Amino acid sequence: MNGYSPGIEKRIVSINHKTGETVEIPVAVITGARAGPTFAVTAGMHGGEYAAILAAQRLIRTVRPDELSGRLIVVPVISTQAFMMRSMQLSPVDEREAHFHLPGNPHGSYTELLMDTLFTAISEADYLIDMHGGEMAQALLPWVQVPLVGPADVQSRSRQLAEGFRVPYIELRRDRERIPPFAVHLAEAGIANVWTEVGKNGVPTPWDIAIQFEGAIAALQSAGMLFGEPARPAHTLLRGRSYQVTAEESGVWHPAVREGQVVEAGQVLGELTDYFGDVIRCYKAPFRGVVMYYWTSSAINHARRPHGYNWHSGLVRLTALDGEE
Repeated sequence: MNGYSPGIEKRIVSINHKTGETVEIPVAVITGARAGPTFAVTAGMHGGEYAAILAAQRLIRTVRPDELSGRLIVVPVISTQAFMMRSMQLSPVDEREAHFHLPGNPHGSYTELLMDTLFTAISEADYLIDMHGGEMAQALLPWVQVPLVGPADVQSRSRQLAEGFRVPYIELRRDRERIPPFAVHLAEAGIANVWTEVGKNGVPTPWDIAIQFEGAIAALQSAGMLFGEPARPAHTLLRGRSYQVTAEESGVWHPAVREGQVVEAGQVLGELTDYFGDVIRCYKAPFRGVVMYYWTSSAINHARRPHGYNWHSGLVRLTALDGEE
């Protein structure tokens, strides 16, 4: 079993970056009593996605080596710097988005070292669930996204991972431009993977933690690593277009929709005003779709675009319903 005996190992992987900052990643490895696949669960890529982090901790406390076949690797907080600094979405060290960076360049930026260190910790995985959720400024509808890239068997196993999550939608993504590069890298390395989006506004409710945790347990059962029949709740599959409504100028955001709401083409999504409340722009839906999330922060800062990221000027994310099943 890869040189391990049944049990649990907990360690902090610590590597110094050339800037003097330190990458620290907590890694728990639970080795089962029987041979089986290697399964990784990661959380905390973004600092305010707390429901995912607490669900990952629950896995570490709950999964027992004598009940497990194979090996479970859990990284409860990928970006410990972002977590401790209460930094949303972007790294507080270099203001980069970790999901968009690939391993293989440990001598590059801080975030590139972070992702290289992470991949080294999980590179032997056959399966991976990357847990995410709504940041402190995002109201988000729970759903799971499946990257349909890489070998056919990887795509099939990836889709199977998503089917145990108690969420209304599973989104199947084939367009590489709409898939985070790290997820593409995993799939092309032969690692079946999905990323979850469960939790809103950085509030770790028992409901959202349970969805993340129970979905991971069902995925472990699907992989034959835990006893029991995996949950298979009903889902709507999304295959349609996605669209992020992004402000073209700074101002005060007044949303007119809520997460999970189905909107029609031309329906008002919200308004951006100046400091006095005078309308700068009214935003309308370009097509019929479901609101996957919207920004609840009133402050929209279009001028803040580190490395070109538009995180601070995002308003609404829609997915078209014309491709649903």
